[in-house]
Amino acid sequence: MSRSSRRDYSLQEIKKHDQPNDIWMVLYNKVYDVTDFCKYHLGGIEVLYDCGGADATQAFEDVGHSDFAMEMLQPYLIGQVVPDEQRKYHKPPVGESVDDSDVIESIKFDELESEKLNEFIIRRVKESTNLLVLSFVALSSFILLVLIHVNK
Repeated sequence: MSRSSRRDYSLQEIKKHDQPNDIWMVLYNKVYDVTDFCKYHLGGIEVLYDCGGADATQAFEDVGHSDFAMEMLQPYLIGQVVPDEQRKYHKPPVGESVDDSDVIESIKFDELESEKLNEFIIRRVKESTNLLVLSFVALSSFILLVLIHVNK
């Protein structure tokens, strides 16, 4: 969708798009049609289904999405919440300045540079691996303490 064809949507209108085959959500007063994005969401489809037709900004912030997550969403931007219904957020969107005029027209997610996607996946795997190693060390330490205590 070209930038010129984007428009304002009421929260009532957005609320109607909450089905698996038609999912819209609001992030920082911007409206995204994430129907086609669901299959690419690394956090799983269910998370998007739960936020369909609603303002998902708080959930998005709670997870701690990266700048790359916002970049991935740009092709699905279809408009914004009507000015009268917009919320004020305590911090600007990830990867964006407070000035909204520099929104970048993006290409389809399928066509994003594979390097960026690979870097993102590698970063996620490293984070998961670090957590797994930490969990293993903690569990091993606990078992060792129990064995030491039992053998006394």
